[in-house]
Amino acid sequence: MKIAIVSSLVDDASVNIACCLKEVGIPKWAKYYEFNNNSINLPLEKVEEKDIIVLSKHQSITGKPSLTTHSIGNFSKADFGGIEKKLCGSLAKINTNFLRELNNKNELLEEKFLVCYEVTHHGPFSEKNVSFIELGSSKKEWVVKENAKIIAETVVDSTLKENNDKIVIGIGGGHYAPDFSKLALRKNYSFGHICPQYQLDYLDEDLLEQMISKTKAEQIILDWKGLKQNKEKIVSLCKKSGLEFERVQRLLKK
Repeated sequence: MKIAIVSSLVDDASVNIACCLKEVGIPKWAKYYEFNNNSINLPLEKVEEKDIIVLSKHQSITGKPSLTTHSIGNFSKADFGGIEKKLCGSLAKINTNFLRELNNKNELLEEKFLVCYEVTHHGPFSEKNVSFIELGSSKKEWVVKENAKIIAETVVDSTLKENNDKIVIGIGGGHYAPDFSKLALRKNYSFGHICPQYQLDYLDEDLLEQMISKTKAEQIILDWKGLKQNKEKIVSLCKKSGLEFERVQRLLKK
């Protein structure tokens, strides 16, 4: 079965990345789709393949140049597509292959981008496995061909790269998951779903089970400092899950 690569025709960055992908050459392992919908409302039910890569823009108030990747779904309300309290399937190893390749290519740029995971957020909802790879964070970056080419080449070069990491989920910390990103770049861990500190009030047994099952996670990694006042609640949920859990700060010191 091939892997789907999906582009939005109403997303400047997605169109730019897709143009570069076509120039590089759509790989034989991929089937390419494009839809006239924004990225968070793509009709992924029209995609045949079970594993899906979405080419997308990243947008932030700060406008900091960024190259990101993440899983999708909602821990609370579906304000930006998808379904309330529903997570999609995750492609932890592909996410992490992207993270590492983007970081390698970033080293070659004069203007350095922020390279990181983002936490799980936004739509669309799908029962399939979805990875977003994004160029950010403003139109200034979205329309530059050299930036888009980095994303396109990363998809071609790293999607199928061998990856023997432990598959994990992350809980706690900020939206750009700095310590989880550091751990994946330095050691053999691939993150699927990540629940940030600002969503911990909504995290319950059902959502944690979705994080685990839809990532096929072997371990839970906690941003201990980033749990704030939720430490007791999260430790209790982790114990109920039956899965081993560890603090990211300890793993980074090993």
